Amino acid sequence: MRKAIEVKDLYKLYRVGDEIVRALDGVDFHILEGEFCAIVGTSGSGKSTLLNMLAGLEKPTKGSIIIDGAHIEKLSEGDLVRFRREKVGFIFQSFHLLSTMNAVENVALPLSFRGVPRRERTRKAHEILNLVNLRNHKEHFPNQMSGGQQQRVGVARALVTEPKIIFADEPTGNLDSHTSEEVMGLMQRVVKEQGRTLVMVTHDDHLAEYADRVFHIRDGRIIRIDDNRKKMREDRRR
Repeated sequence: MRKAIEVKDLYKLYRVGDEIVRALDGVDFHILEGEFCAIVGTSGSGKSTLLNMLAGLEKPTKGSIIIDGAHIEKLSEGDLVRFRREKVGFIFQSFHLLSTMNAVENVALPLSFRGVPRRERTRKAHEILNLVNLRNHKEHFPNQMSGGQQQRVGVARALVTEPKIIFADEPTGNLDSHTSEEVMGLMQRVVKEQGRTLVMVTHDDHLAEYADRVFHIRDGRIIRIDDNRKKMREDRRR
């Protein structure tokens, strides 16, 4: 299997007054194509900084991030914008849906930035909303949907551009536990069926169990990597 993401010797240092804070302190790992990985840590552990680095939203102080063969830490701002538009999908904690647009229009929006004709982007939006089980909510506006339904629209919007990688930042942070389980199950299924690579940041160890592998981060360092697939195979053999 090819590597979708490779991180080598990654550091991010901030100056706070007279002190140097190491938000990331020599991080090394890789993520394979089609893998669902969770980055887990408490507040201040470095997990959000790491996600921002992977998405090209922040530059590292030192180290390299290779995605789809490109060193993204070396890209210009214009190339980074193109990289995010063409290769990446985002799922946010607070949904980030436009209140004046219905579900179809919200999902189709990223395609309009690519210049996709209206008929084609509407067709794709309908197709993806079917995939995330929102067949009966396509004409609904965000204020007519539950939190779980809004996040399903968020998942659909991330998928519609057929990105190589999806980054999810605390995607169930605003949902109750039952709805969180539903959304996590949906994300797990989509990764398998669509062959996408999904990187999720969360503080919740239980939700991380849906991932194939879990990267535990503390004080800017990866302290442990759990392979949930290996664990499941061992449990089945018992």
